[in-house]
Amino acid sequence: MRIQTSLALFALLFLGSCGLPKAGFSPRYLTLDVEGDILVSEGGATVASDIESLGLQKDSGSLSPRLDLEWGAFELTLANSNTDHSGIGVADASLEFGGGDVILPGENVQTDFELGLTEVIMTWDLVPGDTVDLSIGFGATLADVKMDIASLDNPGIEYSMDESLPIPMLAGRLGIELGDFRFEALAAGLSVNVDGDSATVIDMDLALRYNLIDIGGGVMGAISAGWRSFDLQLDYSDDTGESVDIDLGFSGPYFGISFWI
Repeated sequence: MRIQTSLALFALLFLGSCGLPKAGFSPRYLTLDVEGDILVSEGGATVASDIESLGLQKDSGSLSPRLDLEWGAFELTLANSNTDHSGIGVADASLEFGGGDVILPGENVQTDFELGLTEVIMTWDLVPGDTVDLSIGFGATLADVKMDIASLDNPGIEYSMDESLPIPMLAGRLGIELGDFRFEALAAGLSVNVDGDSATVIDMDLALRYNLIDIGGGVMGAISAGWRSFDLQLDYSDDTGESVDIDLGFSGPYFGISFWI
């Protein structure tokens, strides 16, 4: 939480020093599905467990607020998303952890997974225009990852992780405006490797906006619909010596409204 607050304050102070311009707030309702696999090994297991087999299902939806600040050729985006997935499934591969505990293939398991994303992305116009604009920039994502996998056949055998991962990103933004419609694509991502531990993030946000309220040539209100996808790959060894390899993809639709001042 401290890192999230620091990122937001830095962004606001930067724009504040430039003189705050146009600001847009977009509350969005987001529903994400998940796919991928997870490998947890203490003794060298190489077969990953499929997320669907572990029982993770599509989330029930959540509020995903986004704030956009425009100043001249610069645009700053701050966004937050949270997704929860849980369910009962059957392990299709061994999960080895903590002092020799093992969840074997065929065991019934309860799986809970939570992902929280806080993003700060700054871009500046590379190709400015009234109809088409293209910009590039950079940013950072703070990924809060929580996971619990518990054996239902052998109570007490459980794997848990709780990690907060700050990940720098490169970003690009494309906007196309035709009449009352505006299409925007915001993409960001990066792969980093530190001391043998690696993380890769690819984030896509595609949106179509229809302007409802236009006062004096300035859009004050709009409705929007879009598609969000987030791919997360983590490969690291934790403090107990366990090797963790997570390869997950989250994607789904959203809709919302926008207010500009």
